[in-house]
Amino acid sequence: MADVQYIPFILLFINASLFAASSTSIQEVEDVDLQPFIKVGSKYYLVTQGLKLDWFGAAHFCRSYDSDLLTIESLAEKNALFSYLKSMFSDLHVWTSSNDLSVEGTYMSLNSGRSMLYTFWMHNEPNNAGDAEDCVQVVLHNDIFVMNDNNCAKQMQIICEKRSPLNARNFATKSNCENVTAECGFTKLVEVFLQSANILNCRT
Repeated sequence: MADVQYIPFILLFINASLFAASSTSIQEVEDVDLQPFIKVGSKYYLVTQGLKLDWFGAAHFCRSYDSDLLTIESLAEKNALFSYLKSMFSDLHVWTSSNDLSVEGTYMSLNSGRSMLYTFWMHNEPNNAGDAEDCVQVVLHNDIFVMNDNNCAKQMQIICEKRSPLNARNFATKSNCENVTAECGFTKLVEVFLQSANILNCRT
């Protein structure tokens, strides 16, 4: 019977080992999952070459890579991406996730479901030419990098961005225990210990 008192500690040790192993395997999967994405600034992008699709096809293409259409959310992101793209292309027309398909003139991000956070429209744009331009593209031409509304059915090149790149989680929407293993690993182990102790202390 004396040995029974050590069972909870043995279970605690086994659980700790499994917890560490699962954390390692998740990290390895995430590392692999980033291919063929490239880090530019604070985001990971997949920049296609040669492939052109309409806006809807482009959105589905990105989803097949567990990612979303390009969404430029700040001047810093724009500048980093512009510097990277102009080293590869002299002329580029790429779909973004932004559109006003729901309400004309109200541009929303397909990725977040919220209004666009940052804009850098071409002069006199958006203009909804022909009452048929509901999807937003970015245009790179020589040293100009601007946004323009265009017909969603047109064929454009595609840039996808990773939904949750490494080290860029939305910490605000998760509890500390989900995000900080160092603080919460011990708490989880104590919970397992208490559960084990309750089972062993059961009397029939």
